[in-house]
Amino acid sequence: MYDFDGDMSYYQEQLAEKGITKEMFDMDNFIGLTARELQNIVDNVNLKEKTA
Repeated sequence: MYDFDGDMSYYQEQLAEKGITKEMFDMDNFIGLTARELQNIVDNVNLKEKTA
């Protein structure tokens, strides 16, 4: 596996489809991971309702 050095917008757009903005979760923080690792993060990130 090679480190992913492409455009993170592919992964950021997948998060946006889940309602997660870049301000909430910035995929740029994960530059250097493999494409498989990045996709795994996207697949497992979910919005959680905030409890008071």
